[in-house]
Amino acid sequence: MKKVDLIGVQMDLGASTRGVNMGPAAIRYAGVVQGIEELGIECNDKGDLNQEMI
Repeated sequence: MKKVDLIGVQMDLGASTRGVNMGPAAIRYAGVVQGIEELGIECNDKGDLNQEMI
């Protein structure tokens, strides 16, 4: 079975629209992990990087 890791990065650097840093949460809420797994791929959600990691 294929495997992928999902890593989010909350960043709005250079964005002219407020709230774009919430993108990783919105993608998870929409069910991206379940969608990937329905394709037969194991998905391990590693969470979001924090500012210290970037």
